[in-house]
Amino acid sequence: MARSREQSEAAISELLRRLAPLLRQRAFAFSRNEADRQDYYQEGVVGFLSAVHTFKVGCGVRFSTYACTCALNRMRNLLRQRSKGSEFVMVSLETGDGIADSTPDPQQLTQTQDEVERVLERIETALSSFEKQVLRLYLGGLSYAEAAQNLGTNAKAVDNAMQRIRRKLSP
Repeated sequence: MARSREQSEAAISELLRRLAPLLRQRAFAFSRNEADRQDYYQEGVVGFLSAVHTFKVGCGVRFSTYACTCALNRMRNLLRQRSKGSEFVMVSLETGDGIADSTPDPQQLTQTQDEVERVLERIETALSSFEKQVLRLYLGGLSYAEAAQNLGTNAKAVDNAMQRIRRKLSP
């Protein structure tokens, strides 16, 4: 069981390493400054992790396409949230077809791997067991209310946990 989990985490790390250059590129397109860029990148990573847990094999869609869509949707949602009450900003997202189109340099690959390892380490060390459960359910596609029902608590407790998770996992 432990070996299977290690293999699974290694596979997720490798997939995120491959997707990270695209996430960085899209985060740059959405952002106005470095802090925004990090927020959009983080949302992209959360979208990717969600895709890992919700992808259904045999549905006729490649995982890379599904993961990119989930990540970009998270970024778009953040843009919409930030645009409420202000003028909508149109961002072009049609600059590539997928992961295979981006070939980062070795330095960028090393940097990406380091970032992936830091995120996984922060998840393991910074989050409480309750926060890990909340994150797992949220990435599994459950709403706050559904996660709360699963955990025997209320939606506000899940919302509070998600806020703490975002704060703790912020770069």
